Amino acid sequence: MKIKTSLLMLAAIWQLGIVAPAGADDSVVHPGVTTPASKIETFTFSSDGVATKAKIYLPASYERNRNLPAIYLIDFTEQHFKVATDEFEKVIEGVQQIQHFDALVVTLESIPDIDAEPDSFHEHYQLAKDMASYVDGNYTDNNSRTLIGKGSESGIVLMALLQDNPSDEVFDNFIATDPSGRYAKAVIELLEMGYSPENKSNKKLHFSFSTTNDRERVMKLIRLINEAQYPWLQFHSVEYADSDYENTYPISFADGIKFIFEK
Repeated sequence: MKIKTSLLMLAAIWQLGIVAPAGADDSVVHPGVTTPASKIETFTFSSDGVATKAKIYLPASYERNRNLPAIYLIDFTEQHFKVATDEFEKVIEGVQQIQHFDALVVTLESIPDIDAEPDSFHEHYQLAKDMASYVDGNYTDNNSRTLIGKGSESGIVLMALLQDNPSDEVFDNFIATDPSGRYAKAVIELLEMGYSPENKSNKKLHFSFSTTNDRERVMKLIRLINEAQYPWLQFHSVEYADSDYENTYPISFADGIKFIFEK
């Protein structure tokens, strides 16, 4: 009788939210208990003396844990295809698809009307580096930084991987999908010259392309990266043969994030 009474009392206490049964999910919300919610904040940083506005996604766990990696999206206006205005949201969704994982997601507050070309690479990349520097100083204690982009912006990602000075590296991981023709050509030319940066720390690259892209050209790029056998690079490439440029990036962003962060 005493055992039965004790069990009834324990069940009543659990229902009141005072204790949780063994193995219960810590995320259960009990009556009268509020939990933090994810949010998006804006901030202003300086790049080349110009005040620039950006936005950052802060998951709910950020309230109690500043040790979160950051993912930086390069997102400019599409010049040749239907405008995609949800890249920021698709990166966030990619993060949320990984169980027990959270990350900050950062990009410019508005989408600049820029046609990213190889001759302006350093200007665009410096903007990303300055944004990362601000986030490092104000938002996170984690030094893991991922650079992600599609189209011409993915060309910036690829060039950053290859040309970042080993003594002043900023990003650890790179996700590039459907590079533009000019950027793919520029990267191929760099690889054909036997470009072989040394003393780099370990990097990861997830590279992908869709049916819209020039398959022969991007396959050549993939082959050259594989042949370079960079000892510091973990490389994975994907061809999305059943999808086009306008519909691939949500899939490739999520796949790239999984490749970088899933254990």
